[in-house]
Amino acid sequence: MDPVNSMAQDVIDCRNEVRALLGRQAAGEKLSESERAKLAAAQKRLPELEQAHADERARIDADVAETLARSRARGYNAFGERVPGAGVEDEPGATVLPALPVRTRAALARLYPQASADPAQRNEEWRGVLAAALGGQPLHPAILAATATEGVPSDGGFLVSPSVAAGIFTRASEGSVWLRIGARLEPMESEEKVVNAIDDADETDDAEGGLEAAWKGEGADSTAQTLQFRQVALHARKLVVLAAASNELVEDSRDYVTALEDALGRGIAKKFDKAVLSGTGAGMPLGILNSPATITVAAEGGQLASTFVWENAVDMWAALAPGSHERAWWLAHPTVLPQALSMSLTIGTGGTVPRGALEAGGPTGLQLLGRPFLVTSRVKALGSVGDVILVDPTQIAVGVRRGLAIERSTHAYFSSDRLAVRGKFRGDARPFWEKARTLVDSGGTVSPIVVLAARA
Repeated sequence: MDPVNSMAQDVIDCRNEVRALLGRQAAGEKLSESERAKLAAAQKRLPELEQAHADERARIDADVAETLARSRARGYNAFGERVPGAGVEDEPGATVLPALPVRTRAALARLYPQASADPAQRNEEWRGVLAAALGGQPLHPAILAATATEGVPSDGGFLVSPSVAAGIFTRASEGSVWLRIGARLEPMESEEKVVNAIDDADETDDAEGGLEAAWKGEGADSTAQTLQFRQVALHARKLVVLAAASNELVEDSRDYVTALEDALGRGIAKKFDKAVLSGTGAGMPLGILNSPATITVAAEGGQLASTFVWENAVDMWAALAPGSHERAWWLAHPTVLPQALSMSLTIGTGGTVPRGALEAGGPTGLQLLGRPFLVTSRVKALGSVGDVILVDPTQIAVGVRRGLAIERSTHAYFSSDRLAVRGKFRGDARPFWEKARTLVDSGGTVSPIVVLAARA
């Protein structure tokens, strides 16, 4: 392995070590003393490895610049073609590749491994690579192919000086509603994670996961029963956003990149939240509005369009699964707030009594029926299904394969002298419940996820 690739691998290994340990901490696992020392050493070593790798790349870049300068002095242009009138005569139509250093030729071979085996054809393709690197020509397919993968940094990929968020999804979680209110995190060690859950969707027979207790007389036999499980499968979906900025802007405004990276994190959090709400499950999380477990409470008879009344809140509270009331959160769109603040209860023919339904208190500053009332634009607007949601966040699983990472590359847009900044997250989300549960005796159904039907 050449020095650049070897250094790049050292950076990747050290970075993965830091990510793994931070991820375990973020998941609530307590590290041993030796592991904490290992984490501190790796965090100290990582900047040194990145700097050594950057220095080696700078030496290669200097080699390339020097070689191209020598080529021009000999009468060749950036394509390796003879410039007419340059002085030295070659055969008509002769085309040559500048005599690049061995390391540079190796870098070209890695950058464009799809190059033709035919020397003449390969020479033509490599000339395009050189031209693109000089910024005088449109990006060659080789450049596009290299930047479309997450390969070795010297190949023009994105594993260059990444600024990784501290811990699993920490930066995005600050802007994610679902993670902020306590959705259950499930670290993923591979592309798929299967979480086992007790299958207790039917409570009509007093059974719990298929196990039903029975009164027995002295000496009576009991029939062995088997606990029933179901599986919740999480898949590592990729959520990514890419931005670019001129290097002049980056150099002249020190705060620009910080602001850009923060915006990328918030953008990913917003997109993630939308998917948890209304995702289809195809290439993205299965949203609660499309989950069979969600209960949709009907509007009141004769209820006006675009309203939210006290009876709606009561009906939603009644449909919430037992055990979820003490953990539930209300989520409502800002357009719902005027309705919620003016709720009243009709008293026969004697008029109405103001309920003062929204009370001060709780983590959001507002409470409804004793539970936090969060006003957020991540849900639907007033009158739509999903404008008011009552949810137990502990019954939503968020699988994290790779926590939020903010990565930078000076090579993806080398020809236009721009810095590429990319935010990326790999994970999934879906409700733990597969369907609403039928209660014993009453025949009613309950769920940890309750939404209000449209009032249009």
